[in-house]
Amino acid sequence: MEKLARLVSSGQGSQKGPHGLRHHSCSVVGPFAVLFGGETLTRARDTICNDLYIYDTRTSPPLWFHFPCADRGMKRVGHRTCLWNDQLYLVGGFGEDGRTASPQVCILDFLI
Repeated sequence: MEKLARLVSSGQGSQKGPHGLRHHSCSVVGPFAVLFGGETLTRARDTICNDLYIYDTRTSPPLWFHFPCADRGMKRVGHRTCLWNDQLYLVGGFGEDGRTASPQVCILDFLI
């Protein structure tokens, strides 16, 4: 949770929530909702993404933060995230093409 607090306080992300996102994952980590990946419907065509969104409920009103990810290998749709021992794991799903299943289990490291 401390890493998430530092990340949203770093000023690296934009204060923008997700628009037209589906098949993403969402995990609650203390006062934060962490959304990752999914498929965006607002671009010229449906696109698998690897963006990280954090919803910070510590403020009133709550704020969204958006952190684009540069690692194309992390693009996922239909995956799951799970919090275990203060680590957020990304499990399975489909890769960049939306058709090839990914057997990977990765730790999402929030220190961008």
